Amino acid sequence: FKMLPNGYTAKDIAARRLDRDERQVKKEQVNYTVIVKKSLVPEHVVSLIDDDEYLPPKRVLIDSGHIDVDEPYLVVGCCGLLNMDAFNRSASVGIILDSRFWRTGISSAALYYSLKFGFDDLKLHRIGIETTEKNAGMRGWTENVLGIHVESIRKESLYLGNGKFVDSWDYAIFDYQWHGRAEARLRSKLRMVG
Repeated sequence: FKMLPNGYTAKDIAARRLDRDERQVKKEQVNYTVIVKKSLVPEHVVSLIDDDEYLPPKRVLIDSGHIDVDEPYLVVGCCGLLNMDAFNRSASVGIILDSRFWRTGISSAALYYSLKFGFDDLKLHRIGIETTEKNAGMRGWTENVLGIHVESIRKESLYLGNGKFVDSWDYAIFDYQWHGRAEARLRSKLRMVG
């Protein structure tokens, strides 16, 4: 990112990346890079992007082959499943997104594909979502789009640095909720057909 997530230094980002890579090798998490092609950058965001932020077109190798990114693009975040527990068929979903792309639908799309992979491919029973009281956008999305409610509030469980802790607002969605109504609600929000 050109703009670092709030509270993170470049050193923090590098350490998180190494930790993420190690966890993926151990199959404790699945992480996706969220990219946006230049032609798909929302109109109200275009003026906030410097030309040198765009990466050149390329072929990206993945486990099942490759993806051709046929025009300049931006890396705007990452999303995926964390704390994967095969025995209990559970995981958590998380996302970090460049704040310039908040409220553009990109988070919804990234979370949709992560949840779909978790429930449809991995056959998970429960996926947790952890946020904070101040993150009204994520809380509202979880409650209004997925139709689930806060499961618990863990006091002072997230450390922000400089001796400051905040409460964790924990949500969970279950396979029967996903297949029963949440997937359809999210697909409708994303205007996905079929």
